[in-house]
Amino acid sequence: MTPTPSFNAPRRRRRTGRLAAVVAAGGLVLAACGSDDTTASAPEASASPSASATPSSSATEMMAAFGPACASVPADGEGSFAGMADDPAATAASNNPVLSTLVTAVTEAGLVDTLNGDGPFTIFAPTNDAFAALPEEQLDAVLADKDLLTSVLTYHVVAGEKLDADGLAGAKAAPTVEGDEVMFGTDGTTVNGADVVCSNVATANATVHIIDEVLLPPTAMEALGGGAMSGEGSGAMGATMEPSGPACASVPADGEGSFAGMADDPAATAASNNPVLSTLVTAVTKAGLVDTLNGEGPFTIFAPTNDAFAALPEEQLDAVLADTGLLTDVLTYHVVAGDKLSAVDLVTAGTVDTVNGERLTIGGTADALTVDGADVVCMNVPTANATVHIIDTVLMPG
Repeated sequence: MTPTPSFNAPRRRRRTGRLAAVVAAGGLVLAACGSDDTTASAPEASASPSASATPSSSATEMMAAFGPACASVPADGEGSFAGMADDPAATAASNNPVLSTLVTAVTEAGLVDTLNGDGPFTIFAPTNDAFAALPEEQLDAVLADKDLLTSVLTYHVVAGEKLDADGLAGAKAAPTVEGDEVMFGTDGTTVNGADVVCSNVATANATVHIIDEVLLPPTAMEALGGGAMSGEGSGAMGATMEPSGPACASVPADGEGSFAGMADDPAATAASNNPVLSTLVTAVTKAGLVDTLNGEGPFTIFAPTNDAFAALPEEQLDAVLADTGLLTDVLTYHVVAGDKLSAVDLVTAGTVDTVNGERLTIGGTADALTVDGADVVCMNVPTANATVHIIDTVLMPG
């Protein structure tokens, strides 16, 4: 299933990986903007069309702070919730023991004044443990490159609005100061798959959500050559997560049809080497979509197995195969253009728009994923231009 030439429509931005240590250096700080060089432009960022485009679903009166890490916040004094509410974000963070590593990084990056600026901001602040979990070489690489550090830090900040957990849930996604979007879970307690361990921390110029991982934008991931994308539970790393699921066992261990082999080929070619997808390949060829599916991408593809096609009533399958327009409509209903979305990304998104114009609903968990009720039997299969999720049912558009 592959997008038609219209797949070249504007690419959806997403969130992608949580870098670990990189953002650490300035997650909170970044919120406001990016570095000494960008301090002066911070107010413009919050006033820009992209910044103001953040969903206006935040509550009139912000929800109370909640989450397991909230217990470490002092009961009174400047570091208490009441005390932090009186100070701008950088000052408030300096009084929060959970964020001492972040505060040190922000100070070293010279971003204190920016983070203490007018705002308003929504900030995703990695904990000390989040920084400690980062590979040392990744953190060193980010800190050594000011532009890279700036992009990572600003990826943790949404300008122009103070969004509480309900606001995040209602927004589903929001553009960051860095330029790419971050995506929120249905209850507003996850960001690109990272858990919010203390939500709705109020400061004078921002709402802060303390998170358990450092987030990494796509540009930073590319600059690091895949760095943190090792599949070691770092969910937001999108397409680089390891393939998993019962149907993965049928994939050859080596050769062009293996996971390593498919990762070198574009989607249509990769599918042609996978014995589980031979019926799909026939359908894609019949619809004249091979070149499209082998195009630049990136794509997220939901690929029905041979058994999925065999389960269709014979007359229904014959009707679809006999009508190229209908076949194209069905196949493009299985494709999302503009991004390689991992299982975690999909769960975080909740819904995705397909190339045929309709929307799919994502259910389950990153370990037991469903797409419009169909089970994903082998998820996170990498190809050169797409992430493929093999499913047990052929999806039919409405």
